[in-house]
Amino acid sequence: MPHLTVQYTANLVLDADTLLGRLNDALVASGHFGEEAIKSRLVALDSFRVGTDEHAPRAFVHARLRILPGRDEAVRAALSETLQRVLGEHLPAGPYSLQICSEVAELPASYRKTTVLPLPSPALS
Repeated sequence: MPHLTVQYTANLVLDADTLLGRLNDALVASGHFGEEAIKSRLVALDSFRVGTDEHAPRAFVHARLRILPGRDEAVRAALSETLQRVLGEHLPAGPYSLQICSEVAELPASYRKTTVLPLPSPALS
């Protein structure tokens, strides 16, 4: 926890490592998450449409942060604003109309996590 999924239309050119790093840094800076707990990913959408005009130069990015239950609406709204800010700072203007969306949702009670630690390295002689 948390899980951050950022979907974006494939007509955008993104620097994935930089964007994920900035998003993760912002989540750590919020004070709500340890850095090792954040799991983030970018998912390019090859098939998409924004509106009804298939030829209009349009794009979107949608960030969904899923967190454990218990944080109030003000905290969730602040986290969503943080995602919006980072995405807006990172995404360049281009030859398209770009919609940037974010949401924060609670994970269901059925969510489980197990961490499997690495085996110790064999001693070098």
